[in-house]
Amino acid sequence: MTNRPVALDRCTSYDKDEIYALLEKQFSAAQIDGSLIKGKNIVIKPNLVMNKPPEFAATTHPAVIAAVARILKRMGAASVTVAESSGGPYTEALIKAHYKGCGIADMAKEEGIDLNTNNGFGTMHHKNGVKCKTFNIIDPIIEADVIVNIAKLKTHSLTKLSCGVKNLFGTVPGVEKFEMHARFPRQEDFVQMICDLCEMLCTQKEMITVCDGIIGMEGNGPTGGTPKNYGVLLTSRSPFCLDLCAEALLGFEGTVPMLDCAKKRGLCPESVREFTIIGASVSESATTDVILPDTQKFNVLRELPNIFGGKFAKLFEPKPAINKRTCIGCGVCARSCPQHTITVKNNKAVIDYKKCIKCYCCQELCPINSVKIKQNILIKIIH
Repeated sequence: MTNRPVALDRCTSYDKDEIYALLEKQFSAAQIDGSLIKGKNIVIKPNLVMNKPPEFAATTHPAVIAAVARILKRMGAASVTVAESSGGPYTEALIKAHYKGCGIADMAKEEGIDLNTNNGFGTMHHKNGVKCKTFNIIDPIIEADVIVNIAKLKTHSLTKLSCGVKNLFGTVPGVEKFEMHARFPRQEDFVQMICDLCEMLCTQKEMITVCDGIIGMEGNGPTGGTPKNYGVLLTSRSPFCLDLCAEALLGFEGTVPMLDCAKKRGLCPESVREFTIIGASVSESATTDVILPDTQKFNVLRELPNIFGGKFAKLFEPKPAINKRTCIGCGVCARSCPQHTITVKNNKAVIDYKKCIKCYCCQELCPINSVKIKQNILIKIIH
């Protein structure tokens, strides 16, 4: 897990045959063969964070899932099942709605892939966890021999990057993800918890990570940004090494908190220059003009001494703000708020900032992008 090769190729099309050919090559380069797959129960874990069609670039494209499933079946997998716990309640009705809305249901029918609709979950333990030693995890993941983690390459308002490591947060059932935000309101604690989760799954299951970076997202990801042509596919048996490569591709090298955490734990090398990348080069495949989330812009506090960036940082942190002109009062933000700081009054959402922990779940799950990020005017002036 700590030092695995990453296969990287340029890919600009969602043609299933082209993706299949590239992934066949990548699986071989990443040392994934029939001995890992044959006779095993495989669960494909995509990113279906919300019910949006593929063209919004918030979710894993069905063509990538289809190509991976074909390879797994050719290698002799005993079973191939797609399973995901999206944002919001973990119910059979919502699971099915996400499969349909994200284009997964039609793809699964065409490819003969099973879709999990069971909303059961159990408990997994991680005795070496730094922040969290026990996680509730959806049943298909617990029962799997091999997890194929198919992430989407996106910027992220809270963690800056959403890729292989962060995608595994979707193994936590439904609204319990909101509870995890409430338990770990500080960003540094939250990313430690995410590293605990990823490390636990990697040590207790065989893990393969694929990144759909053909068309990803920039700006206010993971759901409110805009599509971005990154034009890459990546595969590795280490989600940490794959994310180091993704970090470099987006020009974020050394700035993603989850990966800083992973480096300190020895879960991955210090940089992409310390492990093997097979295929295209990072420098030739990189995108240098990636738009950051609004939460990351003007964030000079991280560069200030602790006396400012620590004790007084809360005063200047970016805050979620409701666009009253477009808000329809649907209540999704209120139901997804870990601290229950949001209420709906006169068909408009209202945030109680005294209790807001700036997790940005409201922005992530608003179906019409009516939650924006408000920067402190002083920080803008300083910048």
